[in-house]
Amino acid sequence: MNGLEEFKVNEFINLKLEGGNTIIYIAGERFQQCKFLLINIPESNANGGFESIDEASEWLGKALESLNENPEELEWYYKIPPETEFWGHCSNLQVWVEQNYDSRLLKSNLSFPLLKKLVTVGDFKAQAVFKEEIAKRLIKGSDSVVAFLYEEGYFQYLGKEELWSIVDPTLEELRGKNYDVPFWNYKYDLPLDVLRMLIEMGDKPALQLLKEVILEILRLGNFKAIEMLENGGYINYLSRTEFWSAFGQDGEVLNKLEEQIKQFIIESISSSAVILLKKNMQEKKRENYSYFKLSNYIYQYIGPMLFTYDFENRHVTGIGIWSSETNFYRIKKFPERFSELGFLRVLFLDGLNLQEIPVSIGNLQSLRKLGLSNNQIEHLPKEICKLEYLEYLGLGWNNLRSLPECVHDLINFQHLLLVQNPFDERTLLFLREWKNEKKVFIDISS
Repeated sequence: MNGLEEFKVNEFINLKLEGGNTIIYIAGERFQQCKFLLINIPESNANGGFESIDEASEWLGKALESLNENPEELEWYYKIPPETEFWGHCSNLQVWVEQNYDSRLLKSNLSFPLLKKLVTVGDFKAQAVFKEEIAKRLIKGSDSVVAFLYEEGYFQYLGKEELWSIVDPTLEELRGKNYDVPFWNYKYDLPLDVLRMLIEMGDKPALQLLKEVILEILRLGNFKAIEMLENGGYINYLSRTEFWSAFGQDGEVLNKLEEQIKQFIIESISSSAVILLKKNMQEKKRENYSYFKLSNYIYQYIGPMLFTYDFENRHVTGIGIWSSETNFYRIKKFPERFSELGFLRVLFLDGLNLQEIPVSIGNLQSLRKLGLSNNQIEHLPKEICKLEYLEYLGLGWNNLRSLPECVHDLINFQHLLLVQNPFDERTLLFLREWKNEKKVFIDISS
């Protein structure tokens, strides 16, 4: 073998030219083929425009990587002899080693696997910088670099010290953006996820800091960020009292209401299911079982318990509760605490086995939509007529025989749903006459 076919970078790394391809050997063992050379970086970017080879590669749009797929199309762009390419790779690896294994000088999908392998074969210099390089690139790396380190499991090599070194700068950056980012990905989610890793290691300060961050996001009212908290399971690190503290006085009301409603769902299922439920709740203390979730609208299909909130004026504006296959309620009496929510505009209580609606319903002066369908209501109090802004009233599938005729005088009324109720003749006559006025859509079909 002549001198042009093999190059020794250091005592652990050798490169060989085999069949026109450059192959990396680590401690005498074949490691990986070098795929391409990055040789067309514009001078303006070569002098400080890029922080790493990864960024340069992304800027070039992977044109060189697609050479094998479209060789004819790119032949003009990249065509050098294998020997020249081999020495280019040798030069890159030599500089990488001389620069203390700086991972910015090679593509991450080469530098980090190389470092990991060098650590396992006893390279002391690699062992000294491996964790530092992972942390450094998690903090400063591009989206693709952070994603690579996540997906390839490099976090497992970091201890508490390295993880905390990641939290501070990345969280500061996120707070500087007021948690308002284009989209949540590995990079932006990083400080929260690292805090979760620390919590799993038993780090109490990490738990306290994560709770502070979650409450900051909740109080800002950014729904993309709040959705990230929900989807990532971060919200469950808060106790329900801590969660509701982000929503002022109305939050205190819903906190108590939530605990009250939770008892109804447990009472409505079999005793064996109750035992299983309690066991599961002990095993998974943070599991989000039947709690209210913040939403930007009251959608029935994403229930079973939702609320909307006016972050500017600090008031709960909507509530929706529905029975489902997993959450079956037997509430019977309309909870009086609803009457404390004076700015409530939307209220849907569907399929809860409600039988009684109290006169305090009249206190909900801001209500626009009220849905009480699929219950067992037999009587509607005349105080419903105090809801002067009411536009929609859903009372389908109940046991109503009559209605307060004063509902006819609600000037903002638009839609009345009354299907499947055993109304008496007088009420049916009243509804037919009202329907003939064609001012309100009334559905009384069976």
